[in-house]
Amino acid sequence: MMRQEPLHRMSGYVQSEGEDIYYERTGEGPPVVLCHGLGGNHAIWWRQIEALATRHEVITWDQRGFGNSTARSGDIGPPAARRDLHALLDHLGLDGVSLVGQSMGGWAVLGYAQAHPGRIRSLVLSTTLAGADRSHVDRLVSAEPDRNRLNRREHPVLSAQFCTEQPDLGVLYNQISSFGTKPNPAAILSAMASDRLALLPLEEMAVPTLVLMASGDALCPPAAMESLVSRLPGGRMQVIPGSHSAYYEVPELWNEAVLAFLASH
Repeated sequence: MMRQEPLHRMSGYVQSEGEDIYYERTGEGPPVVLCHGLGGNHAIWWRQIEALATRHEVITWDQRGFGNSTARSGDIGPPAARRDLHALLDHLGLDGVSLVGQSMGGWAVLGYAQAHPGRIRSLVLSTTLAGADRSHVDRLVSAEPDRNRLNRREHPVLSAQFCTEQPDLGVLYNQISSFGTKPNPAAILSAMASDRLALLPLEEMAVPTLVLMASGDALCPPAAMESLVSRLPGGRMQVIPGSHSAYYEVPELWNEAVLAFLASH
């Protein structure tokens, strides 16, 4: 349910390596930065902002080529996203932040937290394979669907049941996903596969980390992340019902899990 009083929202751009990176800030409190997946952008978090902003300042932003951010250089993928995230945090003067990365966004936040652990309060990796064994990531790349065969109610990251039961929300997801110049999905997936997070010394990263997975996620199955959780000193896994886009399909469960974790740190 939406709050009766609207939350104040601010938006702007930060310059990063010649790119214009768009962001929005909503609410007050300890900052939490939401990093979207391949199908999303800042607007895809509309089912989270009202809930999280009751206790936090929520920052959403667009990776290069997504939403309102530019990708003029053609330099896309996780390393560029991490540099842009660093520019964003510097621009906003934020430290002690909590980072949330969903799917593709997991690559941005896990790599950033490993490189800058002193700047991060806590980390949430949601329905992602960031840091998983390369074999799981290669399988994800090979499963890239023929997007031209999909209709306006369906999307590869939404479950068929959800799109049948909530066709309007399926249409809305596709509309939000269409914003921006949208880098080629295959190129992004290839960049994710080449980003060897699993080889980083994650055992030394003492950042409290929640690996939040969905029981019905065929793209990023929970079992694929068990080895990562075992390597993180402050890591734990929680599995909720739902599929790959659990944050969108079962937002109440996802929001409750994230808020409880953030409150504990």
